[in-house]
Amino acid sequence: MLEIMKSIYDMMGRCTHPTLRDSAPAEHVELFFQKMDRNGDGVVTFEEFLETCQKDKDIMSSMQIFENAI
Repeated sequence: MLEIMKSIYDMMGRCTHPTLRDSAPAEHVELFFQKMDRNGDGVVTFEEFLETCQKDKDIMSSMQIFENAI
């Protein structure tokens, strides 16, 4: 997940102002996992992942771009 987030930040980071901190991708991943780890056991199960994605309006709206691609 961190490598994916780093790649996204690499692509978007050049277009942002102010410039993003080097630690931003890792911080984003950490927040993402904290949000998904609903029972706080340090592991994100498929069920936790799915439930979080379905209940988070931002995640759901970003996933809708793939509806027309499939």
